[in-house]
Amino acid sequence: MYRPDFLKKLLWIILAVVFVAKIYTGSQMSSNFLQRGNSKTDLNLLAYNMLFYDQFALATNVPAVDFEPLYPTLMFISYKLGGVNWHVLTYIQCLLHLFTSLFIFRIGARLWDPLAGFIAAVYYAFYPYLFTYSLGIYDTVPFIFLLSGTLYFILVRPQHYKSFIAAGIFIGLAMLTRATIITFLPPLFLFILYTITTKENFTAAAKKISVLVVAATITVMPWMIRNYELTDKILVSTHGPFGFWQGNNEYSEYYLSNNISLDSVYRRNPAPEIYRKYPMLPRQPKDAVATANAYQEEAVSWVKENPEEFLELGLLKAQKLWTWNRNPTSNKPKFGSNEGRQSANLISYLPLLAALPFGLILLYKKNKPVALLLAGILICFTGAHMLAMGFTRARIPIDFLLMLSFGVATSYLLQKYLPPKTMLSAKKK
Repeated sequence: MYRPDFLKKLLWIILAVVFVAKIYTGSQMSSNFLQRGNSKTDLNLLAYNMLFYDQFALATNVPAVDFEPLYPTLMFISYKLGGVNWHVLTYIQCLLHLFTSLFIFRIGARLWDPLAGFIAAVYYAFYPYLFTYSLGIYDTVPFIFLLSGTLYFILVRPQHYKSFIAAGIFIGLAMLTRATIITFLPPLFLFILYTITTKENFTAAAKKISVLVVAATITVMPWMIRNYELTDKILVSTHGPFGFWQGNNEYSEYYLSNNISLDSVYRRNPAPEIYRKYPMLPRQPKDAVATANAYQEEAVSWVKENPEEFLELGLLKAQKLWTWNRNPTSNKPKFGSNEGRQSANLISYLPLLAALPFGLILLYKKNKPVALLLAGILICFTGAHMLAMGFTRARIPIDFLLMLSFGVATSYLLQKYLPPKTMLSAKKK
């Protein structure tokens, strides 16, 4: 029952069924595809301007440096191939979702056993948030694909230089998708340094880290050069300071406590003073940098003036990030009631949260560096969101790590208390 070859075949069957089910669901919801997900943000506008005017811009002849470029580029390619509709983008995201499950299976099998990988991969395939995210306009699915791929190359194939080149490329692409990949890097580099130094020597570890860094740098370099030419600054995007301000101002505590999106802060009437001065408008690149600096200075000034409230906010953000109560409250009930979404979140997430410490302890007993790597990523990710914004949706990209821990814990319990018949018969003999 738990044979690796059987689990692999069963996983492929399940993933194929899930893929077909998602494509069917996407086709049934195709009429409102452009109204779901982050379609009302600037992502679609960037893709449209690339499609119709060959410009990465929010307004004609106003080059944008506000956002990471990979996902809008993926949207542009999809619209170029299949028109401005659901078809190509949905197929691509569903494929990335499928391959992420395969990465998770291989990682789980390497860390514990094939059964752990199978459980984690299937959990990922059916996880409500990500099942639906692959059917809308979200950068979450490709981002998790890149994160899981990075861990796959580092954990499953660490003996090859090619793996570190591939991991570097995946890190570079992840950086061009979401800057929060930065939170993965400190524990990842420490893990590589420790494990390779232990098995080989420091020189070998330094070489492999250098290969990874060079590959990542080459991947992001064209975009960085483009932005440097436009702004005289080395940057990937400028929207980070705005998010930092959203999470650190006089209104943040109220919105967080009441499960209201922090996007509503700048939509207040009247709007906050800094937003009246620097509204969200397309700006020339150097002006966009100046605006980002203004928001950062505003947030830093508030933190300095309110250190105790800042610390309390940080704890509140951590709680919001990890709670089983879905937040923020959605204002789009036509795509599913808040009660229904909360129930789906509770049923799918609570087992992951409950199994997390158990799975990490088991991993720690078997492989301390790996357990510390996963724990380090979770800690760094949480710390970063305590500084900025902490909501359920911000945690989703690392839920696959919880699924790996769940797979380990469940596999341990199954094989201890419900071993396969082949194992029992072997013991009798």
